[in-house]
Amino acid sequence: MNNDIILDGRRGFEDSAPATPPTGFHELVHALNQRCRAEFDRAERLQAELDDIKESRAWIIFQWLRSLRRWLGSSALGAPASPPGSRGAARLAAPTEVGVSTPLPKVSILIPFKDQLGLLRNCLRSLRRGAYRRLEIVLLDNGSTAPDMLRYLECMKRRRGFRVVDCPGDFNFARICNLGSRQASGSYLLFLNNDVEVLTPEWLERMLALAENPRVGVVGSTLLYPDGTIQHAGIEQLSNGLWRHAYRGSTPDSAGADFLQVRCVPAVTAACLLMRRDRFFELGGFDERYPVTHNDVDLCRRVRERGWLVVVTPHARLMHFESLSRGYSRQR
Repeated sequence: MNNDIILDGRRGFEDSAPATPPTGFHELVHALNQRCRAEFDRAERLQAELDDIKESRAWIIFQWLRSLRRWLGSSALGAPASPPGSRGAARLAAPTEVGVSTPLPKVSILIPFKDQLGLLRNCLRSLRRGAYRRLEIVLLDNGSTAPDMLRYLECMKRRRGFRVVDCPGDFNFARICNLGSRQASGSYLLFLNNDVEVLTPEWLERMLALAENPRVGVVGSTLLYPDGTIQHAGIEQLSNGLWRHAYRGSTPDSAGADFLQVRCVPAVTAACLLMRRDRFFELGGFDERYPVTHNDVDLCRRVRERGWLVVVTPHARLMHFESLSRGYSRQR
């Protein structure tokens, strides 16, 4: 199995290891490797079977009927407009999900990355868990040099539904996403980190159901750490002017009833951010003066100044291996 993530780059640590492994060590390692291999093969077979089912005509008809049923049974919207420039984490009456329109809108998923093939593959595999299929995957390559990644990208260029956009130069998240958005063809843009993994099958339908409300400008998801605690459920501003992730470090069970509702918030993270393509360009995209952080907060601020809502849903959940791709930042 290819190990794409180096957990410990130190050298020389083997000098401190015991000269002779304990009795039975090699047999135990071999047994564990065989068990892992068997489970991996089993998972791959199951995934292949699921992919075959989801590509069948019966599955497509089933998804269409489910979307139609949700649309017919939707409730009316009743959310008040967010006051322009509001900055607190106000718990406004959030819009309800109304179901995705028919015909289904095309969504372009834009994923910035540089090398780290293991992370990108895991992210793309997890997208298969979703039921929504009118997608375009736009891979934004910020100058990858690893041979395995370059070979992978050559293959992806030949696959239907994928597009690889070269974005060389110093890392600037805002610039990379702006460049990719100009190459995207979907009526909705979903900006997605390469270090996330989809957890809920209907995550994209849930986000789209909110984004299709004309009062909504941006939709964010709920991100969880690998240990199950909350990493992101909206971004709020403190009295000292600093920004923080709401509910960070809490468990979903202990976060309270408010966490389980669709909520209006001042901002959401661009690790998973959905908005209409025309509105993104109307606002001028991300501000490239914020190359790493705060570009998402700034975009949400401009969205609210137009009188549109910024909302976050607990029904679209993804796991976030935070900062595995670029490391941590002291800012927000």
